[in-house]
Amino acid sequence: MTDTSELPGEPEPRVSSGVPGLDTLLRGGWLRGGTYIITGVPGTGKTILGNQFCFSTVAHGGKAIYLTVLAESHARMVLHLQGMHFFRKEEVGRSLQYESGYAPLKADGLQGLSRLIFRAVREHGATALVVDGLAAVEERAESRLAFREFIHGLCVHNALAGCTTLLLTGQRNDPADPQFTMVDGVVVLSMDPLGVKVVRSLEVVKFRGGAQMAGKHSFDISDAGLSVYPRTEALYAAQASRVPDPNVRLAFGIPGLDEMLQGGMVRYSSTLVFGSPGSGKTLLCLHFLAEGARQGEPGLYFGFVETPPRLLNKADLVGLDLRRHVDAGRVHLESRVPVETLPDALAQELLGLVKKHGVQRLVLDGLEPFIQESTDPGRPPRFLTALNNTLMDLGVTTLATQQTHTLFGPELNAPLEGGEAIIDNILLLRFVELRSRLYRMLSVLKMRESGNDPALRLFSITSHGIDVAETFESAEAILTGQARPLPPGVKKRAAKPGRRKGLSRRGRGGA
Repeated sequence: MTDTSELPGEPEPRVSSGVPGLDTLLRGGWLRGGTYIITGVPGTGKTILGNQFCFSTVAHGGKAIYLTVLAESHARMVLHLQGMHFFRKEEVGRSLQYESGYAPLKADGLQGLSRLIFRAVREHGATALVVDGLAAVEERAESRLAFREFIHGLCVHNALAGCTTLLLTGQRNDPADPQFTMVDGVVVLSMDPLGVKVVRSLEVVKFRGGAQMAGKHSFDISDAGLSVYPRTEALYAAQASRVPDPNVRLAFGIPGLDEMLQGGMVRYSSTLVFGSPGSGKTLLCLHFLAEGARQGEPGLYFGFVETPPRLLNKADLVGLDLRRHVDAGRVHLESRVPVETLPDALAQELLGLVKKHGVQRLVLDGLEPFIQESTDPGRPPRFLTALNNTLMDLGVTTLATQQTHTLFGPELNAPLEGGEAIIDNILLLRFVELRSRLYRMLSVLKMRESGNDPALRLFSITSHGIDVAETFESAEAILTGQARPLPPGVKKRAAKPGRRKGLSRRGRGGA
């Protein structure tokens, strides 16, 4: 019969890591009294992470000790930390003690270092301990067994004292190394090459006593310290609970287009506005936001090329009443520079803005920046699925733009492959040429939960915005690469049985 008298009745309390996003990976934080190894090559951010943990502990009313062994001097460390937002100079020497363990280690070996640590934790009443330089401790160990005994003694003592401990060390490639097997958890910091830059990533490879979010997750280092961005597809892995509602339509305020869509986009659906550069994708999306604001539906523009002032000027030039809605707070314009981006950081910021403003209509002007910095080429479809499902659950109807690689021709090449199957609807905008003149064409390639007019229509950008031709007989053979707008007064011949109305085929290159 199993004796359960000493089994814990409740889960161990958690201790915040002080690192945004890391507690999410740890499902709440470190276990109180646990001992964890933080490993990584030089420059990955171990020292900053350790200090963030100490200052977070102090900020929550605890006391911390940062002990170094053959690491940079305390004066240099404090000098480098002063620019960090989490740094509090008044706590140094009071609630946070910086100690050096090299002298007792050199004089009395591991036993001398153990005595120093145990005495400091007891006398200071520390609830957090960081040992920076575990590799130097191992080098001074008399034997492999002595090093294991040191780690074991540290784990047992600090667990009884309720002191959560981080051991910082260099990258180790042997998963059977005793220092990894004896501690409660292991976190690996790494820098993955991506072209001429590197992407920082963090992985929780071991965590006793609780679940963790497995796999690599990106992070960056700024004046705020380390910030971890959990993978969007891991954080939002559940199936969407909300489904598109075909009984409610969200119009563009463009009569010809709304007619093609049988009233507008299905509520909670996602739409890809697919087209060549300059075809009118952004302006079409601004129509969508302006019409939503007129209907009392909060909107958000999140883009990567045009700034808010430039967007407002664009709207003013075509008579689109967007500025009034922005001034009233019904539409919010956000622009980011698409360089050195982290997809999960962008997704986190986007979802925060959606929740903050209660957004119902969203425009993502450019999908490429969301996935262009990913080191995993197979990741974009998973990322977009998770983001799309999350937006749907938040009650958002989304328009996203994507640029084609070609201006003309029968092939529709796009930099993001696989996204077309994830998105509910696709609108195609492109140029065609007739007698040395360019024309803009629009069509509905895909629309779930709804019928639609599949005709190919001319549209133009006028002083009153986008104007879509009222008749489907405005063009023929667009997808053959030889599209021809019909001259005024020329009627299109009737389509043969079995052919889509408004399309004609030329030879073997039909749409």
